[in-house]
Amino acid sequence: MQKEKYKVFLLLFLAGMLSVHLILAWNSFDLIRKGYPDFTIFYSGGSILRQGLARQLYDEATQYRVQQQFAAGVSIRQGPLPYNHPPFEAVAFIPFTWMRYPFAYLIWGLCNLVFLSMMLFVLRPALPRLRSISAAVWLLACVAFFPIFFALLQGQDVLFLVLLFAAVYVLLRRNSDIAAGCCLGLGLFRFHLVLPLVLILLLQKRMKAIFGFLTTAAGQASISIAIIGWQGALAYPGRVWHLEQDMERHQTVFPLRMANIRGLLENLLPLTSKPVNAIVVAVISLALVLFAARKCKWKTASPSEFDLSFSLCIVVTLLVSYHTLPYDLSLLLLPITLTLHYLFTNEHIDRRTWLLFLIPLALLFFSPIHMFLALCTSHYNLFALVLFFWCWVLSKEIAGSRQKQSQEPLVS
Repeated sequence: MQKEKYKVFLLLFLAGMLSVHLILAWNSFDLIRKGYPDFTIFYSGGSILRQGLARQLYDEATQYRVQQQFAAGVSIRQGPLPYNHPPFEAVAFIPFTWMRYPFAYLIWGLCNLVFLSMMLFVLRPALPRLRSISAAVWLLACVAFFPIFFALLQGQDVLFLVLLFAAVYVLLRRNSDIAAGCCLGLGLFRFHLVLPLVLILLLQKRMKAIFGFLTTAAGQASISIAIIGWQGALAYPGRVWHLEQDMERHQTVFPLRMANIRGLLENLLPLTSKPVNAIVVAVISLALVLFAARKCKWKTASPSEFDLSFSLCIVVTLLVSYHTLPYDLSLLLLPITLTLHYLFTNEHIDRRTWLLFLIPLALLFFSPIHMFLALCTSHYNLFALVLFFWCWVLSKEIAGSRQKQSQEPLVS
């Protein structure tokens, strides 16, 4: 009877968060129709390729001219919303350009919901408790999570990366390292969120996974070179860096809006020079990656310990990533799922541990906090504190789980 009450409360809570999201989406309808969402960059990238202008993919004048064809009603832009993703990703959006922009946006949103549904079926063999959850309830929980809703609203591509990370988790758990590395390589359209996890695998000497990653990366590099040529491919990193500095200078994207170490230190070290700040961020990020690599002994871990360790690595990845915008926190869906599965399948967990785990989960799922920090203020970086707290809870539980496992033979 008590469990049924908790289920009803949880469903009502999720429905409440979803209601808030639907109101925001309804109020944004006219902006979506005019072309304000980030989906504009993918649609314009695909359009440029379809028009045979591949070598001009990163030319701002070309981008602006193409975007004026379907997003001329965006009054806040005096230039293009720049396409800054790798060339190979633009190929995937060519089919969408055969549709009018609003319809293409809608179809891409449905594709993202399919990715989330596929994630449930990918995880079910590894997480038995998920077999009792219907796809409808799963999608309700997903869309009630503000970062995922925000990714859907913006027409972002991060939800496909969430699916890939779920596949990486399952494959690593099965010791299918080459396939796991290939899936990581497929996620290079968001390389800033993939490379930290690749570095952790490298430090753990999972060389088969690194081989799979490099193989896929080489294939994507070949596609990119075929699209924009050698010169364009070599110039791409410089273009991205220049664009990053330009957006930060014009305050369209800046660290205070990022839930990572870089964003958090923007508050803590406001008076230091940029080079000093960058060095401090790099040192702390490297230390955190080394900590995660040392803490997570995946090859010898029990299933429960593996789940906690992988969750820790995802949270660390988001903290050390150079970009961690609100929709990037969609990746937390996987550690949230693994953490809840761990809590519900281990009866020995005491109330204090439950509380420590539930604090960050409750904060992450409470949409008004996200909306206040992301839409009303410029201090979304404060969510990095929640992620740091979650890292501490996960590492503490991993150590406790490992200690109990080592004592089991003595007890028997």
